[in-house]
Amino acid sequence: MDFTLLGTDPRFPYLKRRLELDGHSVLPTAGHKIAPPAWREGVPYYKDEIYVIENAALTAEGALELLMRRSNRAVAGMEVLVAGYGRIGSFLAGMLTGLGARVTVAARSEAARAAARLHGCRAVDFEHIPPVFDAVVNTVPAPVLAGDYGEALCMDLASAPGGWASDAPVLKAPGLPGLYAPKAAADVMAEAVYRVIEEEESHGK
Repeated sequence: MDFTLLGTDPRFPYLKRRLELDGHSVLPTAGHKIAPPAWREGVPYYKDEIYVIENAALTAEGALELLMRRSNRAVAGMEVLVAGYGRIGSFLAGMLTGLGARVTVAARSEAARAAARLHGCRAVDFEHIPPVFDAVVNTVPAPVLAGDYGEALCMDLASAPGGWASDAPVLKAPGLPGLYAPKAAADVMAEAVYRVIEEEESHGK
């Protein structure tokens, strides 16, 4: 197959090599176009369920690495608020708990809060978040956090507008898979592209 990579993405150099190693061609203009997910152009690999799960796991791992690098505390014993308990939030909360952090999950859904508690986290709704943490990590793409959380390291993994409704200093960290592990992220993307194209061809599209 022939592919064209649109725009710039830190995964693309690795994706290009992966496609070529698999026997495909990467050309300036080709039938199968691949663009960053936000563009919503070309092969819709970002809708592939396996891609969404694997990309979320890479995002959580990248967030953990960033948290360890930017914080002045050890993860063990750290008080961390994770806002949102979707795929990224649940992966991250599990990683942090496994390293000995005391994790509080803020989630709208009662079911999500129950799941978080069953996985060893404290769980609250957004109206009853305690005021003191060592780190606050948002995964919700909507302004759900109103506090400034004092000296806590605040990170936002969500796309715009992000999770803060206040002017607290926040470390913006979208697109972590490509920044943290571009080769692994490119492999995840390539496999999703192949699955989507195969499914489209099997349905005669």
